[in-house]
Amino acid sequence: MVLRLGKRRHKACLAMLLLFANTSLFGETNDISPSVVTAYTYHLKPPYIIDEKLKSGLYFDLLSLISDDEIEYRLAYMPRKRINKLLERGNLEGVIIGVSPHWFSDSQQSKYLWTSAFIEDRDEIISHVDTPFEFRIDKLSDKTMAGVRGLFYVGLNKAVVSGRLERFDTESAEQIIDMVYHHRVDFGVVSRSTLEYLHEKTKYIDSLHISTIPHESYLRHVLVPKHLSPVAAHVNERLGTQLKTEAWQKMMSHYSLSKGKSLSIGKSQSMAESLSINESQSMAESLSINE
Repeated sequence: MVLRLGKRRHKACLAMLLLFANTSLFGETNDISPSVVTAYTYHLKPPYIIDEKLKSGLYFDLLSLISDDEIEYRLAYMPRKRINKLLERGNLEGVIIGVSPHWFSDSQQSKYLWTSAFIEDRDEIISHVDTPFEFRIDKLSDKTMAGVRGLFYVGLNKAVVSGRLERFDTESAEQIIDMVYHHRVDFGVVSRSTLEYLHEKTKYIDSLHISTIPHESYLRHVLVPKHLSPVAAHVNERLGTQLKTEAWQKMMSHYSLSKGKSLSIGKSQSMAESLSINESQSMAESLSINE
């Protein structure tokens, strides 16, 4: 009897929070059910977002997998700067998918609620195989890099501001690869998961060299504002069960993200041969810098 009452209170609390979340960021009422929670992303890159209009990509599939009769999660894009402003004001009515605590200056996980991780990833330093660049933070002088417009790169941004490194912005990871291939920059920063997905789809991929030391290694979580704590509990519960299913394994395989999958790019080491995500020393780890 006590357990039932506790469960009812939990659901009642969750319902109230979702009702408030039904108000849009612009003060208007969304034409959606109160049981819908918006999951925001500021990463428009494969395999996470392949086609926003067609709702194609791993994030769409994962949110569908963890949705149930209690909560339906829907993906929406929002620029990072707007997300930052809403978090600072405490006005974000939704969650943020596929992010790491130190990207939000929350390495102690005290500012926000963080779910369990659903995938491990890392940002690789790629260069042309004919002019390979092995990444070191003290080897950036007079170098040029390509990154995605609006994204913050730990350590690299400081080098750009100081004038040691020149940065060229692109709109996508594919454009970064194109710039590296045509020798327009010395190196670029692309997620390992994106490189795996594009391996069979991008003609330039075999001309790339991957630095032994990545720019950064991390786990992707879901960030939940503290006032939506029941949502965090629900996401954790669903991740705990669904990530063990065959459906999740098929998704990973579908997007070329099967664990231990070999990735042969140019003369660089494959995913299985290179330093593992847990063993490699990222730039952020070596400098003890948090984003």
